[in-house]
Amino acid sequence: MSILEKICESKNHFIDTIAEMQQNGRPLVLCGAGYLGQKTWEFLTSKGVKVDYVAVNEKYFTEGAVFYGYNIINLDRMTERDDTYNYILAIQYVSEELEAMLRKNAESILIFDHSFIGVNTDTLYTLEFCQENEPLLTEFYNSLGDEKSKETLVAFINQRICARSSYYGKYFDPNHYLAEDLVRLQDDEVYVDCGAYDGDSVLAFLKAAEKQGVKKPAKILAFEPEEKNFELLKNANIGDVKLTAINKGVWSENTTLRFDSGMDTSSRLSEGEGNTSIDVISIDNALGGSNHATFIKMDIEGAELEALKGAQQTIRASLPVLTISLYHKPEDLITIPQYIRELSDDYRFYLRGHHPALAFELVLYALPSKRVVL
Repeated sequence: MSILEKICESKNHFIDTIAEMQQNGRPLVLCGAGYLGQKTWEFLTSKGVKVDYVAVNEKYFTEGAVFYGYNIINLDRMTERDDTYNYILAIQYVSEELEAMLRKNAESILIFDHSFIGVNTDTLYTLEFCQENEPLLTEFYNSLGDEKSKETLVAFINQRICARSSYYGKYFDPNHYLAEDLVRLQDDEVYVDCGAYDGDSVLAFLKAAEKQGVKKPAKILAFEPEEKNFELLKNANIGDVKLTAINKGVWSENTTLRFDSGMDTSSRLSEGEGNTSIDVISIDNALGGSNHATFIKMDIEGAELEALKGAQQTIRASLPVLTISLYHKPEDLITIPQYIRELSDDYRFYLRGHHPALAFELVLYALPSKRVVL
């Protein structure tokens, strides 16, 4: 079966709704001045759309605060005005209370899935992309090991195309990188965590090992290039487990690259000038030639394919479990599974979605045949 038979969306809800808002003549209000607000503003600006106001909830309002030259307005007070507005919500979660407050003077309200606008991705998912790559996407779809994986992939693509939070959430799995129906840990794992942030995924791995009744990992190698996050990682309360924390990014070779820092969990290697430089290292080199790992997790903001290239000796020698983020670039759906298959045809592929609403946190579980549990 062609995957195109499952893709029912073709238009982008966000772009179409913005066009309708511009036609009704009411002022455009960007609600949110955090990271999502920044990315939404940048996307609107790139499309030639000018917002009239930027507003935040009273809880986050500071008198005199400025956002890209706009004086930030108290949203709670704005909804008490007699004028009507077009509200664009650049907010992670929209409560019923907030939506009800906005409806007091809303001409229209745009609630959308922010995942398509440059948050963790630089390229839009479109029906045209799927049509152009139909044979390869269909091959990946048909290679997936269970129906939940196939349904998750279809939901992810449909939601990324239409920018509505209406497909993906129903497949939510709360166990990020460690889906309980797929992952059975073993005694003395050698765990490599690429994009360890503040140690949250290391702690989750240790908790899963304890829950499954296996011995603690023999060794953990955790990479985090962002200095602030790295300090938190070093001080994570992990007990007596042997943790080697490395203040570097992961890449196909040892080098220095430009980096966009200061974006919390979304700091990433830069395709432009970046605001700093970081050292990067390959997993093969970091393991010191032992090429021994039993579990590799990657969530490194679009650098996953290059990092896999730098782990090819380890993957071929050890056949570790691979849990790889697959949502940063449209082509990742094709290139990452292809590359893993080139390294070994022993891997079986599964997908799980680990965000309750937005089309983020799509993880490829590449399991060597000896560790498949379904």
